[in-house]
Amino acid sequence: MEITKNFDGLQDNYRARLQKNPNDYDASVKLAATYYKDGDTEAASYYIDQVPDDQCSLLNNCWLTRADIAYSKKDYGQAKYYIDYSLAVGKDVYAVKNLYGIILAQQGNMDLSRRYFFEARVGFKNEDTIRNNLAMTEMMEGKYKQAAERLLPLYQKNRFDPQIKANLIVSLMLSQQYNAVKNLLMQEMSEQEAATMFDQLNDDLTQPNLYPLASYSVPSHAPIVTETETETETETETETETETETSIEAEQDAVPTVLNTQLETNEQQQADHNEDVKS
Repeated sequence: MEITKNFDGLQDNYRARLQKNPNDYDASVKLAATYYKDGDTEAASYYIDQVPDDQCSLLNNCWLTRADIAYSKKDYGQAKYYIDYSLAVGKDVYAVKNLYGIILAQQGNMDLSRRYFFEARVGFKNEDTIRNNLAMTEMMEGKYKQAAERLLPLYQKNRFDPQIKANLIVSLMLSQQYNAVKNLLMQEMSEQEAATMFDQLNDDLTQPNLYPLASYSVPSHAPIVTETETETETETETETETETETSIEAEQDAVPTVLNTQLETNEQQQADHNEDVKS
């Protein structure tokens, strides 16, 4: 079953709560998180800024959402500032450690990055997210075979995850495991199409400006809604929120790609080419 995103429904619900009570900081945090998840960092920043720091320290996802927004703007120093606050008050500990691990890896501090990933893995809701990020760290160090060995069981569990698939193929290509790449491609396309895709990937990966192609998993936050809504909310609002938060929980670790995934672009180009040929 395909999970749909009902961000509009959540946003309407949380705005309605704020209209009733402008000091409903829990609603402000959740509204900011939905806007961030929807790619609207301006609106996310506006609503999260309405929450005083002392209240932020009492709420789940507050400092984490601030860190997410700063990270998305590549303001890593500010993101680290918010991460430190989140750790200091004991909120969203494993999620912020994962985020900090990504920042450290992008800054080239691989050893410390791995340390934070390992610490996050202990308690993070989706362990596969951390395993993917550990593999990406190995790829950045040129340990492509090791990364492929880490990613293969993830792919076998998550065959329809385009991020894991792309990262596995890149690591297999760069470790020169070409037969494995061809076999993987032929699971979803004809032998001729797989050969064309393989040649395109091989060409792309010889271009230094296209690497790194791998993608980190950046869980933007823990489930946006973590507790039962108050009895004062209407039944309709509760149903809307429950349905949508279920979808967000299910997809929370399949999050925006940090670095470009060339495989997805290649697949779209191949699909467009095939459509032109048919026409």
